[in-house]
Amino acid sequence: MNYCIYSTVFNNVSTLEESVKSVWRSDSIIVITDNYSTDGTWERFQGLKKDYNLILYRLKSTRGKGRDYSLKHCPENSITTYFDLDMRYNESFHKILEWAPRDKRTLVNLVNGFVVKRETILEKGSWRNLNRAEDWEIVSRVGFDYFIPALTHAELHNELARERRYAKGLKYYARRFKNKLDVIRGLGYNWSDMNIVYSKHSTPYKIFINAPSYILAKLMGIYRNYREYNNGVGTILSALDKIIDLKEIGVNDKYFLFGGYWGFFSAYNLDKIIDEKLPTKVGRVRKFICNDNGLRYVKTLEEFDIIKLASSLKDKLECNEFNP
Repeated sequence: MNYCIYSTVFNNVSTLEESVKSVWRSDSIIVITDNYSTDGTWERFQGLKKDYNLILYRLKSTRGKGRDYSLKHCPENSITTYFDLDMRYNESFHKILEWAPRDKRTLVNLVNGFVVKRETILEKGSWRNLNRAEDWEIVSRVGFDYFIPALTHAELHNELARERRYAKGLKYYARRFKNKLDVIRGLGYNWSDMNIVYSKHSTPYKIFINAPSYILAKLMGIYRNYREYNNGVGTILSALDKIIDLKEIGVNDKYFLFGGYWGFFSAYNLDKIIDEKLPTKVGRVRKFICNDNGLRYVKTLEEFDIIKLASSLKDKLECNEFNP
């Protein structure tokens, strides 16, 4: 098999078949680690196992640890990429996979994912034991040679519904607090970053609410892989220098997407850098600020239908255009 497509899962019985079907290829194996789901996910996989060439494991784990376990069970020297079982993947996912160079040192970063040889990730320490921001952490630590600004998926659940599936009652709030710690750790926030993310609160309130979680995250270990920026901003700025025109890999411009969290870009004036450099790399783009605090650069208005499908806000996503 040329490719190993891997994942980890917990309580996704309603979406898993659609998701698996969207990534399945005859020249790949799919490795999935189930975190002891309680909704029939494991049982449903047994019925799909033969049709989609699934290799299944069970492990009590975070999302990062589950992905690590799946990756280690991919064949040696395979080209790997991960996927989420609450997402449906489109044609650009497969075209990027086929385009990715086979060089051992090459990592191809893309919107919500990356393609890389199995050994490259393992040599760099593989996935951290985090439940959120584990993808930003690993890409910023391992580094990458190419960035492909293509949207590859549509969300099958919204963010709140996802968390409600995982825990109930007090466990739900404990999980959300743990997720906040993981975001701070995985994205490598410093105190200035915390103030930007939670800027809607007054200063005394920010200190009262955020100081305990920030201190605890520091005690657990914050993974800041760039000196000047947190891992999200650093990765996006690095991507700007390594961006690939979608025409080179046969992906339609309607899938083009580049951007990030507006709070950081406005605070550091980083959008000005993007405004200047991005058109020289990929041609004319259109710049939008959206009501989920996302800064988005697109090439066609047709793309907004695809972006809405990929947003947890769905049809409630609203964006205003600015001149780059």
